[in-house]
Amino acid sequence: MSAYAARLKADMLPLLNEVRELNDLDDPNDEQKSDIDRITQRLAEMKSQYDKAIERSTKTAQAETMYDALSEPAPQPRAISDRASQSQASGSSGEVKSLSWYLLENRDFKNPRGGMYNVSSPAPIAALYPYVERKAAFIPGNLTATGGPLQIFGPNTPRVPHPFLEFLRTVPYNGYAVPYLAPVFTNNAADVALGQPKPESTNTGNVQTVNMHTIAHWKEVPRQILTYYPSMRSIIDDELLGGVLSKVEDIIINSPGTGNTMLGILATPGIDTAAGADMIAQILNALGTIGTRGGTPDGILMNPSDYYALIASAYTGNKYNPLTSGGRFAGVPVVLEGSLAAGTTIVGDWNRAVALYVGENANVRATEALGFKSNLVTVLSEMDCVVLVERPNLLVKTTGAIP
Repeated sequence: MSAYAARLKADMLPLLNEVRELNDLDDPNDEQKSDIDRITQRLAEMKSQYDKAIERSTKTAQAETMYDALSEPAPQPRAISDRASQSQASGSSGEVKSLSWYLLENRDFKNPRGGMYNVSSPAPIAALYPYVERKAAFIPGNLTATGGPLQIFGPNTPRVPHPFLEFLRTVPYNGYAVPYLAPVFTNNAADVALGQPKPESTNTGNVQTVNMHTIAHWKEVPRQILTYYPSMRSIIDDELLGGVLSKVEDIIINSPGTGNTMLGILATPGIDTAAGADMIAQILNALGTIGTRGGTPDGILMNPSDYYALIASAYTGNKYNPLTSGGRFAGVPVVLEGSLAAGTTIVGDWNRAVALYVGENANVRATEALGFKSNLVTVLSEMDCVVLVERPNLLVKTTGAIP
């Protein structure tokens, strides 16, 4: 039913009720009889318009069905039935679909034009970057774990974990340049007598911007694999997706920022190096430094080999060291990150100091139009992101050896 027909039907109801009330009168006068005739005539006109609107709506639906039947080619047979994607496509589940779903369910992928593949499918960023909360996607810091009722990756989950990306504050952002105010703040608050001028604090920072970067990962595969959906899903959701996220972690931490590349955390000016004879002393000094600067340490980024070496050192000489226990050091959670070089840790108030801006959409592609490489097809996935160190003084790195 069209919107016009629905409106006509709704407008007829009060007129019909009015006619019923007039007909229920025991002795209607001439004016009331005239109203019955007038309203009945109006209802007849509206009924005629309603019938015409229904006829037009039916013809439009028939035309759309005819067009869809002509434009939808017959699907090619699949090598193996893909029950996971079929159940998701039916809409029976509220799960975020895997990145591969958006490519493999694309009409151009199922039916390549002229036998050639040149498919590009946009996907929500949650399909590639699972640490964005899809139920409130545009509120900064809304992170979600990969467990619970929400399945992030669909049938395939990357085998390489990315704990730092899950820990990091994430802001979905649909723009190229990210503006921010570099904090150069002087607190002049003071006690003043009643009626006296109040001191003014100063903020001399200037508005600056950081630009989004595209992180992409591609791989060449044989053409024959394109009709074997389970293998294609494994390549996209394991190798391509895992490759992109691993590179994102590495760039966020280590990128020197030369040329047009993203500036990583370790290369950001204003991050101090803690003093101390060894790693334990430096981490403790770093925790104290952040506290004196008004921060609350909420994470220690550490290479896994360093963390387990600290645990091993606690048992040297059968001595128990309470500093390292339960995934924490001195009570502060330890975030294990293989992209961070062994021997270096970063202690910080991460929630206030660092934010990762990610594009709202991701892309996955399959193409052989760029180069015609005999029997090879290029499969690619990419996302946009940039890391912003808003308060570098709330991050302190350590470079001491394990005692």
